Amino acid sequence: MSDAKSLDISGIRFSSTVFPSAADMALWESLSTEERQAVIARDEEAGAQSGIAAKESLEQRLKRVRSGAV
Repeated sequence: MSDAKSLDISGIRFSSTVFPSAADMALWESLSTEERQAVIARDEEAGAQSGIAAKESLEQRLKRVRSGAV
């Protein structure tokens, strides 16, 4: 097993954010176990580095998300 940090996954991007498209599923299935682990680690780190979520009520959040102003 190779070190996930040494893999170049910079070109791996998924188009969907919630439910995967057929293209995203095909891309995921084409990745090796190491590439999948690296993608997960990259995306988890990006989430951790994005900062603390704004305080807002569920109603406010739904309004914001539904308006497309994510």
